[in-house]
Amino acid sequence: MAQDAGQQIRSAVSRAAESVVRIRVIGGEQTVDGNTVSSLTTSGIVLTQAGQILSSSFAFQGRAAAVTVETSSGERRAARLVAVDHVRRLVLLQADGTDWQPPTVVPREQIQVGQHAIALGRFYDAQQPSVSSGIISALNRIHGRAVQTDAKISPVNYGGALIDLSGAVLGILVPLSPRGRGNPSAGIEWYDSGIGFAIPMSDAGLVAARLQAGKDLQPGLAGLQLTAPGPFSDRVSIRRVQPLSPAQKAGIRPGDRLLQAGDRPITRLSSLEEVLAAKYAGDVIELTLQRDGQPLQVSLELVDRIPPGAAGYAGVILPAPSTPENPDGQVGPDLQAMLKPRSQPDTPVLVQTIPGSPAALAGLPAEAELVAVNDKPLKGLRSFLSPDLRLQSGTEISLTWRKPQNGDVQTLKLTAGPLPENVTTVDPQILTETKARTAQKDASIPSREELPIEGLGSCTVILPTPSTGRRPAPVVLLSADAESEAAILQRWGSLLADYQLMLLIPRTPARTPLTADDTPLVLASLQLASSKYSADQSALIVMATAPQTELAWQFASGNSQVTADLVLQSGWVSEFLLQEVSGAGRSVMLLDRPEKTENKLLLERSRSALQNAGFWVPKSDTEQSTELRIANWSVLLRAW
Repeated sequence: MAQDAGQQIRSAVSRAAESVVRIRVIGGEQTVDGNTVSSLTTSGIVLTQAGQILSSSFAFQGRAAAVTVETSSGERRAARLVAVDHVRRLVLLQADGTDWQPPTVVPREQIQVGQHAIALGRFYDAQQPSVSSGIISALNRIHGRAVQTDAKISPVNYGGALIDLSGAVLGILVPLSPRGRGNPSAGIEWYDSGIGFAIPMSDAGLVAARLQAGKDLQPGLAGLQLTAPGPFSDRVSIRRVQPLSPAQKAGIRPGDRLLQAGDRPITRLSSLEEVLAAKYAGDVIELTLQRDGQPLQVSLELVDRIPPGAAGYAGVILPAPSTPENPDGQVGPDLQAMLKPRSQPDTPVLVQTIPGSPAALAGLPAEAELVAVNDKPLKGLRSFLSPDLRLQSGTEISLTWRKPQNGDVQTLKLTAGPLPENVTTVDPQILTETKARTAQKDASIPSREELPIEGLGSCTVILPTPSTGRRPAPVVLLSADAESEAAILQRWGSLLADYQLMLLIPRTPARTPLTADDTPLVLASLQLASSKYSADQSALIVMATAPQTELAWQFASGNSQVTADLVLQSGWVSEFLLQEVSGAGRSVMLLDRPEKTENKLLLERSRSALQNAGFWVPKSDTEQSTELRIANWSVLLRAW
């Protein structure tokens, strides 16, 4: 039986061998493990007799100076790159010659779990393909794009063929990862784990037909963030609509319930991602929504890039939104609901005006009650959640206002300016109303409370005293494991009371440095801050040094249940982390001051990439303490 199996494998390899070729990619900007290399070798599959070759994009990360394809007999022929599929990680090549041997292709619907699968590659020797045998272990993996095999898949056979025992091609081998969309190297970490992926060859053929036009295929973006009451809930709603996105242009609003995408029901948070993951920019997708109990159909044409737009700034401090009461501070399962501001349709919108801002220059007094914006009456703070009130720089708006509690209604017009390039010193008294300011006493020593978080650790909460009546904005210290509380208090001092800030210090049971695995601990700490202490969620700040960048980025990127603004005391955000991230409405402060020229360039490159993604990345006065710079920044975060 073993001899029969071995003979079957050899026969299958022999039948498919001429269709699997060796490719050399020469020069350009190729990198391996951060090092520049002069050439790379990979495998490919012949598509047509006319020399169309399909390969993995793994070896095509830069602009190659030249590409050659070697036949099974060792003959080397020139080739050119036609186009790249950045979703399925494929490249189409056109090689010289008209005597190439395309393989037999297995239709996708005929691929079955448990059937024999053989991985072929030509990395070392054009005449002898590498062989690894296994089975098909799963279908519709990586959001439906790939089949899974336990045959060994690695750079040795990327771009090669996964064949059956008849020698027909099941798929083309590529490195894939559920979270690596847009990164050509994502998935390489699966090597030697018994997990490998292949794009079904029938799908790859359809992709090749699109690539023949010579235009790269990019991931399709909709500009939606979703939310659900719990991880197993089938009630999926729109949490956020990105400005200038296909979703916004289609009229989708936060709060709409998402029922269906194409012909697929949306039954969990990941359902839409699974649909979009296989789509390209330019593809059209039909969504079925529910708004106010009524069904709604919309069409989205996906795009490869959503312009960040220039966020606008009027310069008025909004009141802190209310949050649901939870005096016992119990951590419950519905974090999303806990952190969601409570609707206050009848509450007057009392604002303070920042001196020198567009609103101040237009004549809005230091304190005012806003009645309407652009002639549309305000319904409390919830009106400012509307996409219509997301300011764009250069936009003209009208404000209808009156003096608090009395006074005639007046209207003024102003032009929203860009968000300030620099964080300047702001008088913290702007955060308090006159009556509270008059009654405020000198700040005393902040109060402290240690809160256990079952199964995760604890959170130290440091609160300002006395309170000015405004809810404090939480600052989460993610890199404070090696610091004493005395040192932390000495640095922050009266800033907590002056700027109405509270400190949260999440700690593991062993007091070890936090990692990305401690995200649940940070989320639970934030829930406590919101419920027990009525924290101001409009200016949520996470503060970290380089080792905690990955953890902090969970909140700044919008990929967590909670979105926060980010302070990095050291290090920077890599361009890889910014792939497919929109920073609209969020801010990052980079406080590192590297001495090496190379690190300075990396920091500025990070700043530029963050800005291109839509983040507000202001500079600050380096003569001020870190804490004062953050405190001044927190005032602007609370502004509209």
